[in-house]
Amino acid sequence: MLGGGFVGLGAARRLAKAPVDVVLVDANDYHSFQPMLYQLATGLVDTTAVAHSLRDLLHDQRNALVHQATVSRIDLERREVEFVDMPALEYDYLVLGLGATVEYFGCEGAAEHAFPLYSVADALRLRAQIVRCFEAADRDPSLIEDGVLNVVVVGGGPTGIESVGALTELYAGDFTKDFPSLPVDEARLILVEAGPELLTMFKPKLRAYAQEELEHRGVEVMLNERVAKVEPTRVTLASGTVLPAHTLVWGAGLRANPVAESLGIELGHGKRVAVGRDLRLESHPEVFVGGDIAAIAADGDAVLPQLGSVALQSGEHIGDSIARVVAGEDTQPFAYKDKGTMAAIAPGAAVAQMHGGRTMKGELAYLAWGGVHLTLLAAWDDRSKAAVDWAWAGVTHERSGRILVGQEAER
Repeated sequence: MLGGGFVGLGAARRLAKAPVDVVLVDANDYHSFQPMLYQLATGLVDTTAVAHSLRDLLHDQRNALVHQATVSRIDLERREVEFVDMPALEYDYLVLGLGATVEYFGCEGAAEHAFPLYSVADALRLRAQIVRCFEAADRDPSLIEDGVLNVVVVGGGPTGIESVGALTELYAGDFTKDFPSLPVDEARLILVEAGPELLTMFKPKLRAYAQEELEHRGVEVMLNERVAKVEPTRVTLASGTVLPAHTLVWGAGLRANPVAESLGIELGHGKRVAVGRDLRLESHPEVFVGGDIAAIAADGDAVLPQLGSVALQSGEHIGDSIARVVAGEDTQPFAYKDKGTMAAIAPGAAVAQMHGGRTMKGELAYLAWGGVHLTLLAAWDDRSKAAVDWAWAGVTHERSGRILVGQEAER
């Protein structure tokens, strides 16, 4: 099993009682909960609330073994996986759940200077950047005019909405008190979206609500604008507008993990791997693919979005399928259970669109969002940590994770 995310972990757990040896390999030794990375980046939760040791999660599963290594190549004909830092491994069945990487769409300077938000390392890097900028302004207030406190967030989907919304809370709450001598209320938080509306996967009334809530909190929403160039202290839009900002958060797109290109097969949109209805490669039925790296067709042949719920359900289906194959049974087609789409804007403000068309917004949607995310966390202690952090922030409006440690403090 390649990847310790929702796919790998979900598949591994479903094989706990199967007569197989499970070998799970990930570049990190932990499972990360990506939907809450923006909360780590803005100091709302601690690292241990969104990252959990893979060995700990599987230590009671006798047929499971975990390795930390980086995949370099997959040889389908030899049924072998090669690694950068470990000898190659052969397999009888392969589960490919390596996820995706950030897609910059050729934007000049984005790879070098933007701050993506797809991994724990990304979240910690962004958190350190934001704190460093405020500390720099505290030492030299003249940097404020240069945009040291300004943040540009690219992408009007859930990642961008949730990130900029969390930043408004961090700025208006903690930083206003932490830096009383700085004009924090004058800092610009700018959301740039290439399309005409935010949250296009939601109904129009929810899109409008999200924009109104963000603007009410001081966010400058720029629609029909595209970032053309990113520099350390400047963001240039395609329209020619130059925004002074020392931080740009990139939440605009994903592409499948580059390892997919080593398969030697034709890849689809976003370099995703096309799979059959049972999530297997048609040319190599011993290979199962799920999550962000897979192009999974839903009803009507539309490709399912790159969501945590899709990854988790596909991983569990893969585990069940392998157990069936080993038992001499046929696999079943994957049927995604759409439980709806949600996005949190700020505490007490969220949007939710359920399967069937029912919608929610405001506090009720925010409570639903919290409940769903707690159930998706990998372990009970992760859920309790997140719940405590949320409750504390809700009562005190304080975020404890806003300090710099070790290399983070280097300037």
